[in-house]
Amino acid sequence: MTTITATAGGEEATPSTDLQLNEHELHGYNQLISTLYRCLHDSAGFAPFFRAFQAHFKALQGGILGVTSNPQRLCYGWTFGYPEGFEQWYINSDLPERDEAITRFVSQSPRQFDSFLKGQQDGSILDMLSTESRAWAEQSNLIDSAGMLVTQTEQCRVIFMANRHQQHGPYSERELLQMNLLAPHIENAVTLHLKLYQSSNDNENLALALNHVNKALVVCNALGKVAQANQAARDIIDHSSALTLSAEAALTSNNRRLARQLSDAITTSIMHSHQGKLEPVTLFITDQDERLALSLVPLIADNPDNNGVLIEVFSFAASKQPDLEKMQSLFHCTPAEASVAAALMQGLSANEIAEEKGVSVHTARQHIKSLLAKNGFGKQTELIAMLVRALG
Repeated sequence: MTTITATAGGEEATPSTDLQLNEHELHGYNQLISTLYRCLHDSAGFAPFFRAFQAHFKALQGGILGVTSNPQRLCYGWTFGYPEGFEQWYINSDLPERDEAITRFVSQSPRQFDSFLKGQQDGSILDMLSTESRAWAEQSNLIDSAGMLVTQTEQCRVIFMANRHQQHGPYSERELLQMNLLAPHIENAVTLHLKLYQSSNDNENLALALNHVNKALVVCNALGKVAQANQAARDIIDHSSALTLSAEAALTSNNRRLARQLSDAITTSIMHSHQGKLEPVTLFITDQDERLALSLVPLIADNPDNNGVLIEVFSFAASKQPDLEKMQSLFHCTPAEASVAAALMQGLSANEIAEEKGVSVHTARQHIKSLLAKNGFGKQTELIAMLVRALG
């Protein structure tokens, strides 16, 4: 992962933070996110992401399913691991009404993965199913199923689910942690895909589609120009003293050094897209009370002319504090470490943290070192990038 840190005044910031993923898991997480957003290039669905997810989590079968209520029926879906023709057969059957996995996942809170065994390694999904479902699960050699409610409307609820073969054992707590880091990105991608390719309005375009996503998103084309920016992103840019959209459709800054760093970050991501690399670039910006983070993901198309960059824009106002309980849960840190991580996530240096918390600089730095040591990272910027994407 490439990370760039900047201040609008031209001074280097000093980010840092922590995460309970090892280097292999971190790399896999970034690959999955990049592959997921790559699926937005055409209407074919999520097959590339499914293959990556299946390999990373050793999933047997699953998919993204649109489910109606009263009655509970499948109205559309993209699946993996099932026999050919499964989707159409399932749509035409009444089995979804009796499917315990679907019933469980549509009733969950959005953007929150859970599994039948909840990370316990000494059980089986078979103990939790009805006689009919148990017979099917035994035939398929299932041991666990994980899923999340992606989004919901009055007409349809969209879920993501993935079954696990008994040879790989139940999903672990670490795997569920990684899935929950992916959850908001799955929501973004599915929402965009549905609006881009399944809208009944023939005039639906990328700009309108982006506006259906709550997160601030900007898409740059292969020339580095802003192709589209949703309203959430434009609101941040319009109120920013550091960022601006130029008349030439470039995401830039009135500060010359920051403008160069923005251009370099976008160019780097475009180069990654042409090289087939899914490595993200993260840019941090601090200017007075304004704290921004830009997460750039290469978009790779079959035609290189259609390559580009998806930019997630995160604004951390001084009044907005990260969810410390969620941070402790996701990153297994103490309350004191979570408080320091939250400050680092907002672009504060060790000296600024010490002053804000009323502790010595030595204490602040010890918390930072502890966060790094616990989670096996040598660079604070890598940890902050992960916090931004997980909690931003």
